[in-house]
Parts: sequence; C-alpha cells; structure tokens
Amino acid sequence: MRLDLCNAGRTSQVLLLACLAACAGSESTDPPEAVATYVGSSACVACHEAEAAAWRGSHHDLAMDTATDQTVLGDFADVELTFAGVTSRFFRRDGAFVVRTDGPDGALTDYELVYTFGVDPLQQYLVSFPGGRLQALSLAWDSRPEAEGGQRWFHLIPDDTPAAGDELHWTGRTMNWNYMCAECHSTNVSKGYDVDTHTYQTTFSEIDVSCESCHGPASEHIEVGAAWPEDAMAEPAGAWVIAEGESIAHRSEPLPNDAQVETCAHCHARRAMISEGRRAGEPLHDSDLVSRLDEGLYYADGQIRDEVYVYGSFVQSRMYTAGVRCSDCHDPHTLELRQPGNAVCAQCHLPSTYDTPAHHNHTTGSSGAECAECHMPATTYMVVDPRRDHSMRIPRPHLSSELGTPNACSACHSDQPAEWAIEAVEEWYGPPEAEEEARVRAARAIHAGRTRAPGA
Repeated sequence: MRLDLCNAGRTSQVLLLACLAACAGSESTDPPEAVATYVGSSACVACHEAEAAAWRGSHHDLAMDTATDQTVLGDFADVELTFAGVTSRFFRRDGAFVVRTDGPDGALTDYELVYTFGVDPLQQYLVSFPGGRLQALSLAWDSRPEAEGGQRWFHLIPDDTPAAGDELHWTGRTMNWNYMCAECHSTNVSKGYDVDTHTYQTTFSEIDVSCESCHGPASEHIEVGAAWPEDAMAEPAGAWVIAEGESIAHRSEPLPNDAQVETCAHCHARRAMISEGRRAGEPLHDSDLVSRLDEGLYYADGQIRDEVYVYGSFVQSRMYTAGVRCSDCHDPHTLELRQPGNAVCAQCHLPSTYDTPAHHNHTTGSSGAECAECHMPATTYMVVDPRRDHSMRIPRPHLSSELGTPNACSACHSDQPAEWAIEAVEEWYGPPEAEEEARVRAARAIHAGRTRAPGA
C-alpha cells in the first residue's frame, strides 16, 4: 500500500492511520505469499531455445564478463598510451591482462584486469581494489573497426582529464563499479555496502544481463510451468493497426500499463536509486528517482544534452503517449531494431506518406531521407558512443537562434546558418501544429526560468 499523506486532508490522514493500525494489530490466517527466486538463465534454455540463441552475443549478454582470451578485445601486446602526462602500458603477465597506469596516489602501478565491461563501440575493464571494490579504468578500448577510427586505446574524459585524488579519476567514487555500474550490467545485484567499515560484499546471480533481469525471478514459473503473473515483457492484448484513410497506426486496444517501459527504464534512464532489490515489472518510481528536465541534462526544449540515456526523452514523445513500447521498435533479445532503417518506422507510419521526398524533402537514399536523422538526432558520449534522442520531435531550427537549442537540420548542414534552416522548414511545412506549438511555448518558459528572465 502506498499513501500520499501530503495530499490528503487531516481527517483522511487520521482515518488512514487508524486503518493501518487496525490492520497491523490483526492476525491473518492466509498462508504467506510465496516469493519467487532467481534460478539462472540455464534453466530457461530448455523451453526457450530461440530466445536464448537470439540473446547470446547481444549487448545484454556481453554487458560484463570475466577477463579471458575470448572476452578481452583490447590490444595487450605490450603497447603504450601517453595521455595527460601519464604513459600507461598494456601487457600480459602469466596469462593475465595487466595495465600499468597511475593509481590513487598518482604513482605508476601494475593492475591486473579481472572483468570486461561492455563490448561495442567500446570496452572498459575492471580492477579489484581493497574493500571489495571494483574500479572501471578510464582508459578504454575503441572496439569499432579500424576504418571507423577504432582499434585503439583512448581516454574517456579527454577534455578535462581528472588527476589522481579527484573523484572522477578512475580510482575515485564515480568510477566505482559497485556504486555506479553493477546493478545494470549484471542480474540480481546486491551491493552489500557496509556503512561502518565502508566496504562492499557485492553479489549477483549472473554476471551479465540475463533473462531474469527483464522477466523477473523464474522459480515459480519453472515449478508450475505457467507464465509469470506480472511479466513486464509479456505481449499485451491488441495490435497496431493503420485504419483505412489514415497514415499512422493506432493501438486496437489501450496499453494496459507501463510495466515494460519502466522495466527497461530502470537501467536506460538517468536516475538515482532510492530502494535496492527492484524486480522487473514493479513500479519504477518505487525504486528510482528519475532525473527531471534539469539544466545541464536537457536543453530547454527537452532535447538530450548530457548522458541521460533514453527514458527521459522517450516519455516526452508522442509515441510514448500513443502506447509505443520499447519492444515495438527493438527486439528484446538481440536488442537490434525490428526492421532496418526507415522500415522500423514504417511499421506504424505509412511509407507512401512519410518515406517520400514529398515529406522529408531530401533525395531518396540520402542520410537526410532517414527518419532517425531528422527526428532522433544523435549525441556522442564516451567519445565514440552516439545515442539517439528518443523524444522523436519535429526539428525546430527557429528555437536554435532564439534559445540556443540544437536542431537536426543544422547538425547535418553545419555550413549553413540557422536562418537558412528556418526558411527551409517554414517553406516546406508552414507554421507548427497546435500540439507542437505547445512544446515551443514550454521550451520558452523553461528557458526563461533558467535564465532568470523578467516575467519568467
């Protein structure tokens, strides 16, 4: 039971508290409710071979692993990287992967790598420290092909490289796996932090993001051979249908809940944990405090700025309002798009209306003709990792000159001023629709508040 006593009247508060006291004093004859436990992905394979095969090799499967000849992608053939005055060396010793780099006191020290962290477009590595800590190196391996600039070592914070002693240094708190990273790279994580000794005894049931991370603990499902009672990833009733005479699909039945989106958001959102032990399908805001449209994280119009992942932009979109879920566009096991390129959008947006020069005003086959380039522009984080804005908004170049927000037109046509893009958009599409104009008013209001403008 969740109570919002701040919004209840005084009489209601008294009645609610009295009710709670009465309930607490009563004895229930009902048997205790069984609690499902984690059993591991190996128990799922026998009945779900196709899903397991699709998951193997995915970014979830490779989110974390022990450092072996098979999992480590970086070059440890006695190579060096000099950055910010520190020369680091990557080499092998007695079969182990070792890096010699600056430690917490700034002195060059040999560190043996124990885990890989991620796989594409970069791979990080974890080092064991006293107190049960694992620290993520700021020196990462660019796993992209060499033709794309990859196959090299690089520093994740190149513009303002923190020195030893800074909490942003790889030995500091913000690069601590237990505190910052573990929960979203492994399954059933318990941080095990001891406030008295300032140590960790972090555990997980599986080293990667496996079946039960998204579907929840499976013991009861296996024992009774039935579906999870609250499987967030289960397919809801209804389908996407493009009615005759329309060009955009609508759900034949309303989406029953946000369980799937919130299950994904637990790791694909900028957030702070307020309760440990969340299970898939449980309300997101019972365990996580999601960041708002704060200055520094988002532009005034809601576009992504800092590394905010996906959820915060997606819930701004018309797609979310219409009932689109993550799995409508992404295969939940391979994590790849359901269809390549514009075809994923064509699932719900009639191609004869939208995938045509009459709509996008670009040459067919060009980057400007790609839906995502205009409606989901990417921002690059961690030096090499471009991530798309999931608010799927209409480009508004006039806000760029007014509020300093980015726009997809100028991102591609960087040699043209914003005024050029403004004229083109108004010539093609005319004034904004009423719904979009409401977004523009909101952007102006947020910008006015941030800049302390008179009348804000």
